Amino acid sequence: MKVLIFFILQIASPLERLQKLVDSIQNDTEIKNGVVAASIRSTQTGDYKLQFNAHKSVNSASTLKLVSTASALSVLSPNYRFQTFLEYDGNIVDSVLQGNIYIRGTGDPSLGSSRVGMNLKDLTNLFVQKIRGNGIKKINGFILGDGTVFPENSLADSWVWGDIGNYYGAGVNGLNINENLYQVYFKQSNTVGDFAPIIKFVPEIPNAITINKVTVAERGTGDNVNIYGTPFSNTILSQGTIPAGNSDFAVKGSIPDPAYFFAYQIEKCFLENGGIVANQTIPFQNYKKQAGYYPKNRLQLFVYDSPPISILAKECNFNSINLYADAFLKSVGYTISKDGSFESAINTQKQFWSQKGVDLQGFMIRDGSGLSPSGVLTANNLTDILYSMKKDSAFNDFYASIPIVGINGTVQNLGKGSKATGNVRAKSGSISNTRAFAGYFTASNGELMSFTYIINRYADGADRKVRKYLEEMIKLMVEI
Repeated sequence: MKVLIFFILQIASPLERLQKLVDSIQNDTEIKNGVVAASIRSTQTGDYKLQFNAHKSVNSASTLKLVSTASALSVLSPNYRFQTFLEYDGNIVDSVLQGNIYIRGTGDPSLGSSRVGMNLKDLTNLFVQKIRGNGIKKINGFILGDGTVFPENSLADSWVWGDIGNYYGAGVNGLNINENLYQVYFKQSNTVGDFAPIIKFVPEIPNAITINKVTVAERGTGDNVNIYGTPFSNTILSQGTIPAGNSDFAVKGSIPDPAYFFAYQIEKCFLENGGIVANQTIPFQNYKKQAGYYPKNRLQLFVYDSPPISILAKECNFNSINLYADAFLKSVGYTISKDGSFESAINTQKQFWSQKGVDLQGFMIRDGSGLSPSGVLTANNLTDILYSMKKDSAFNDFYASIPIVGINGTVQNLGKGSKATGNVRAKSGSISNTRAFAGYFTASNGELMSFTYIINRYADGADRKVRKYLEEMIKLMVEI
């Protein structure tokens, strides 16, 4: 019997072997209570080569970023640049501004990032130079960060409390800065169980109130700290453990009010350069609550352009940056409907792909990054969006934004030494009890295929096994 099975597997086609592999994965004892979903479609003929639970709604994890980047490139165009405006109201007389300075954002997720464009320190200096370069030495008003292009609620309703406050759970604002993240440094100790005091915040978080419950664990245990915080609140709760050692240990958190934070940084730099500001920086929403407030006409001092969105999309997919993907989602929503809320942007994006002929039954996403555990789609949803994107004028930029298996991005160690290396473009995704890959590959006959593989709700502790299964699926599919 074993010889017969071996013979059948030897003579079976690659597609038949892939189908058998997928079926056997679904029947694995640690996976059978979950869902294995797979879909492969030819971008040339439109034919499906493989569909396995392809109409089941499952969690996509970060493969959802492919939808966000595809939408942004298609709607906004690859050459689109986010703009951040330096503005003022009132009059400038004898080097004194009788009014306010405003930094108005349009949702740029890369503003002040050390990853692309100009970093926070250089950007802050540039904005201060532009203020002083226009003859302003004293401001008889406020320096204000204006992120009102998007609603004040910067979080998706379905995000988990344990994620919010950590860098990867940063809210999406109209004025983002430094990828909305900071680093908090804890003092290490060589004694397990010791309290780990906070040494500093980099960059400084204005008026931060800390509740620190972090202790020291065994060497090599890594970062097991959770940071809890809410938008617009300066109270930061940290708990968990850092590894034993002799230095300072950095943990990333999310800036609670990026617009206020950036205005604070500019005010601080302006003062350090000899400027005078009559009023200490306050959050823009607080300024609007002041008695006698009314919107005033503003004049432009300077406009800062982001790198083109083709570059930002690549950063998003190569490094799986939640903030970028969610900013893309909101920007597409705002561009089409003038509403940058999560709910409206999701509905707008669904309408966009539906109009392109994509069947979105089962497509029930809750954000643009895949961070939400309640957001779901089907394998066919994602494969079909990738298929549709092949016809889009922005396809080349989109394709280039997806990491290459075995070479770079989050899939650089996947499929090493196999025929998949250099052939497959894939975005990885992982969230609790979910692992996924989606993208494109070239089949043996030269056809470009779009594909999605998702293994959802498998048993705790089976992560390595599941990733290995997915890797075998990717290695085998290129032989089709």
